[in-house]
Amino acid sequence: MTKVDKTLEKWLNNTPKDAPKERVVAIIKRFFSGQYEQRSGAHIVIQDDRLKGYPDCGPAGDFTVAITGGQKVKGHYLQRLAQIIRFLEELNNEKGFRILP
Repeated sequence: MTKVDKTLEKWLNNTPKDAPKERVVAIIKRFFSGQYEQRSGAHIVIQDDRLKGYPDCGPAGDFTVAITGGQKVKGHYLQRLAQIIRFLEELNNEKGFRILP
């Protein structure tokens, strides 16, 4: 199990109160390269067409991660991000693809 897999499992099963922005951005870059935008330093918006219709995502397949105080991401965003990544991995496995970390 890679360090990223361990982090995602932790975020899913034993969600911390928060995590450093840099760690979250690294994971977002790894799974959503070219599909995210950091807006005004306080939000990261991820957009992936495969997320259209997914719970808590916008109609364009977008998901926003808020950054608190410019430094931390709260636990519920961590858990939600991990859920979305796992969903996309399962979706790709069903189609015979793999998300390249």
